Amino acid sequence: MHNVLFLNGQSAQVAEIMQGYALEGFELAVHSSNCSEEDKKALIRDAEFLLLHPADISAPVLQAARKLKHIQLLTAGYDKVDIRAARELGITVSTNGGANAWAVAEHTIALLLALYKKLLQCDQSVRAGTWRKPVTGGNTFEVAGKTVGLVGVGNIGSKVAKRLKAFETEIIFCDRGSANGDEFGGTRVDLKTLLSQSDIISFHLPLTDATRGMIGVAELDMMKSSAVLLNTSRAELVDEEALEIALREGWIAGAGLDVFYEEPVPANCGLLELDNVVLTPHTAGHSHEGWFRRARFAWENIQRVAAGEQPASQVK
Repeated sequence: MHNVLFLNGQSAQVAEIMQGYALEGFELAVHSSNCSEEDKKALIRDAEFLLLHPADISAPVLQAARKLKHIQLLTAGYDKVDIRAARELGITVSTNGGANAWAVAEHTIALLLALYKKLLQCDQSVRAGTWRKPVTGGNTFEVAGKTVGLVGVGNIGSKVAKRLKAFETEIIFCDRGSANGDEFGGTRVDLKTLLSQSDIISFHLPLTDATRGMIGVAELDMMKSSAVLLNTSRAELVDEEALEIALREGWIAGAGLDVFYEEPVPANCGLLELDNVVLTPHTAGHSHEGWFRRARFAWENIQRVAAGEQPASQVK
């Protein structure tokens, strides 16, 4: 019997889904991911496999594991796991294999449409009985004809590209990999070109030492004053203070954000004061279908490692 530990930071329903896909020969133990470092050390001690969503896993916690072979994330991001320590200990780590890519891609486009069509303001005007139409003066926009710049075109970014291509947009992108854009009809450019030419800029990169803070004052200043920025990836890719200044002073026209430096967002966060921002509570990757897809992929990957094979979607 293989021991599988699931540190669950989500709902009881997620735990039920994971238990529902558990395989014969694997025993699943579910615990809250909000426990202390010492509790994590005790829990992980005899686990062969670790399921995470989400949880901070430090080097000391990994060093307490005596049998751990593989860490399976239910997320695309892996910045909360000490990857270097895992590698040194011979523990493989895998992301969710793009299981939430459909949900994040759709959410990204929803943020864009909410910004372009002023959907929140329209909803508020109907509820207030004012019936104010923000289209007066050209305050709403069409996506068609715009240049979309995608920073990262992996599982999620490529799906955003395919969907926005149907809106009759021009797609440009920059990426750390070897993507050439043939799959979605995009043109590869460097970051500076992307920032200066795009009407819509969307981020789809993991958080690493190389990507942390990649967008600051200088980069925001390169963008068009009519441009909007979308971030459904990791908050730390973009300097949040600089972004607030850019939005407040009109360097850029708007932003759609699903990720933040501090979550939940504190009441004194300046972004909450702005009406040119659409904010959602880190829910882009959540969908009914996506959770079942994540569960299937996770268990298939655990089974693969248990059989002596290399895992899919391994973090290198």
